[in-house]
Amino acid sequence: MNWSQYSTLKSAGSVSFAKQKQTTREAVAEVKDSDGNVTTPAEPKEEREYIALVSKQWDSGTGEALADSIREYNISELEGEKERYDSEIARAKAQSDELAKAIADFKKV
Repeated sequence: MNWSQYSTLKSAGSVSFAKQKQTTREAVAEVKDSDGNVTTPAEPKEEREYIALVSKQWDSGTGEALADSIREYNISELEGEKERYDSEIARAKAQSDELAKAIADFKKV
């Protein structure tokens, strides 16, 4: 995801975070033998909930809507990504500050 476009895409209704459900096991009906004895007990459907970034997609040639892109996220993943960007900013700022000093020294010559 290009996070620099998040607000614009969100305003346009093209992306949003939403709760999603995923079936992890389909329900199984009880099975009985010819004598009426249970050979396989019934098992309920199992699902898990998660939060995903849902992005609308379109065919670039026809403009036709395609299936939404759904990417699961968790808070620690998002916070970790933000920390990486913040670290990159700090490194770039340090480079810029030192380059400014070098420019000042250059101009003195």
